[in-house]
Amino acid sequence: MDRTVTDIRFPKMPLFGVAALVVITIASVAVQRLTSLPAPSPVAAVAAIETRLLTFEDAADGSVIIRDAKDQALIAVAAPGTNGFLRGTLRGLMRTRMREDIDQRLPMTLSKLENGAIVLADESDGVTLELDAYGKTNADVFRAFLRNGQGGT
Repeated sequence: MDRTVTDIRFPKMPLFGVAALVVITIASVAVQRLTSLPAPSPVAAVAAIETRLLTFEDAADGSVIIRDAKDQALIAVAAPGTNGFLRGTLRGLMRTRMREDIDQRLPMTLSKLENGAIVLADESDGVTLELDAYGKTNADVFRAFLRNGQGGT
């Protein structure tokens, strides 16, 4: 049995082209990442026209009590099984506080910006949520907690 080996040659120009494309792509991404500044938050560029410090606490019956942090005035009570967006948002924020060992009772800042956007900021850990990004209906849940926030934008 005679085995012959055939010499298969692949053209070198396509290989050089692919290699050059890979090197250029990696170099472009590296230059972009090393020279670019992070994009500023759209929230930082817009002034707040209304701000309210809020505290959120769990009641024994499973409801969430929302109070004005300055005078402890009752703003609202979210009954058990209601307000899924409110509960989900607070659950995420409180989980971050627990992980970073931050007092759960510290207030959060709810703001309405000049452009009508609603922002919830937890300054104890630097988390800021642009609530309109979750939809107008969801943002309206928090908008109702502002003194002049009832109704639309």
